[in-house]
Amino acid sequence: MKRCPHPPLLQVMTSEKKKKQSGVLRLRENGVVSLRVKAVAGLLSAEQLETLARTARDYGLGEVCTTARLNLEIPGVARADVADASKALYEAGLVLGSTGPAVRSVVACKGTVCRHGCCDTFALSRALEETEGGRPLPRKLKIAIAGCPNNCARVQLNDIGFMGHRFPRFDAEACTRCGACEKVCREGAITVTDDEIVFSPERCIGCGDCISTCPADAISIAYEGLSLYLGGRAGREIRLGTEVPGLVAEADVPHVTERIITYFAEHAHDGERFVQMMDRIGEETVLRELGLDA
Repeated sequence: MKRCPHPPLLQVMTSEKKKKQSGVLRLRENGVVSLRVKAVAGLLSAEQLETLARTARDYGLGEVCTTARLNLEIPGVARADVADASKALYEAGLVLGSTGPAVRSVVACKGTVCRHGCCDTFALSRALEETEGGRPLPRKLKIAIAGCPNNCARVQLNDIGFMGHRFPRFDAEACTRCGACEKVCREGAITVTDDEIVFSPERCIGCGDCISTCPADAISIAYEGLSLYLGGRAGREIRLGTEVPGLVAEADVPHVTERIITYFAEHAHDGERFVQMMDRIGEETVLRELGLDA
């Protein structure tokens, strides 16, 4: 289900309390705010960066700062200038957001272009932003995608986290016994001798480095997908997400994510984070009702 793009000054309801402008954050000085610009997977075009810089000079302090979730902020904007500054950004395809009780901006590593990447993190981020970005919820919900087990996006510290994996298949006849795969495997899952390759599946974490390293193309992909973590959070209370059994196919990530977020929207109490909802209902029950228990 594709949702309509959100306007630059989206009004988000916090329960039945006062309305707040999404992407507009109070600063210490009265009447001065910071504008948070969403950057999907941290990507902006050169033209958008030029608009961002110009808007920061015209309406802010002439500075742009980054956020922990790969967004960009223009601090020092007078409240009276918010509409004009937002309009200038919106005309360049830049939208304010990622604040309040809603789906926050998706954090993704550069797995699409990184030599370690096992999935297209940029495309997944765009897909999730298109369908779920800014969706109003009982409380904020954070999503992260890591392209491989190096886990640069720290997916276990998000309400929903995905991590890409590729597991190897070995062709003993094509193997030249060069030992490149053994050297690159940090987990010690591969041993190469003059006579054979010994692979220990229980040690393999599915980083896929051995596959891309083999000069003889003797290692192929046996299977791949993304592991899923639910209920993580950082901040004042740290909780590692629960790893869901099995792998999610890359093509299924948007559908699985929509199902999880809809469940949260329907079952969470006002002001309750995903992990709090899961603790209240029961982890096994939540996974079973989401169809993720096997």
